[in-house]
Amino acid sequence: MSHTIQSLYRNILLRLKTIYFAEEAKAIADRVIEHFFYHTPVQRAISGNLPVSDLQVQDVEIAVGRLMQNEPLQYVLGTAWFMDMEFDVSPAVLIPRPETEELVSLILKWYKDTKPGIPLRVLDIGTGSGCIAVAIKRNIPGACVTALDISEGALSVAKSNADKLNADVEFLQCDILGEQHWHDHRYYDVIVSNPPYVTRSEEHKMLSNVLNFEPHAALFVPDNDPLLFYRAIIRFAKNRLHDHGTLWFEINESYGEDLKQLTLDHGFKDVNIIFDFQGKSRFLQCHSTNSPF
Repeated sequence: MSHTIQSLYRNILLRLKTIYFAEEAKAIADRVIEHFFYHTPVQRAISGNLPVSDLQVQDVEIAVGRLMQNEPLQYVLGTAWFMDMEFDVSPAVLIPRPETEELVSLILKWYKDTKPGIPLRVLDIGTGSGCIAVAIKRNIPGACVTALDISEGALSVAKSNADKLNADVEFLQCDILGEQHWHDHRYYDVIVSNPPYVTRSEEHKMLSNVLNFEPHAALFVPDNDPLLFYRAIIRFAKNRLHDHGTLWFEINESYGEDLKQLTLDHGFKDVNIIFDFQGKSRFLQCHSTNSPF
């Protein structure tokens, strides 16, 4: 049976509607067609009767089969959009979220309002796909940006993204929980992290496409120590932030006040919890009173 782009689209949409809500199914089908045929919905309406080869149909069938198993679209296509840039993603890294775009936007606004034109040293802890580090470097070209992760697979993806997007970022493999390596680091003006912060008791709230496909090491912390990574990063920042340097976190809304108190207990000042676009406590910013001299 011969296919056109339009008939293939209708077939994809019909199948996806069996497991997704109609609007989500349509958005996914649109993205699949755009990925494989470079046709936006408008272009499809104009030239949707163009024939599709058997090989193209086979490629699409493989992708749709994976989608029907609830695998996230970004992993199926191998890409995700973040801050108007297309990043490569794989199951070695979390899929970039809109909330993390907000975090980067907050940092960029802070820079524009308080440090315009001043060269910064920035550290991104737990970089994953590299989206935070690359976005900061692309938007503040004069910044010296370093990114670290414990995962070799994640660093491979992040380095590929930095190369593809022409962002000069230094990448390091490092376990931030290993204090013995902290002395190897220079001092920074900005430290940012979106660390694992979902407790195991919250697992039941998560969608299956997240639980079954995204890396658990980048998602979860023990129920009995939900601030595990924050505590380590705060201690690290206490030693490696310049005086008046700034620390930024993406956070679990359930532990915002606990985290605020933890930063205050470690001598940070101007601690602010910031709400995301959904009205949830999602970010924390504070300033160091350290002096490295």
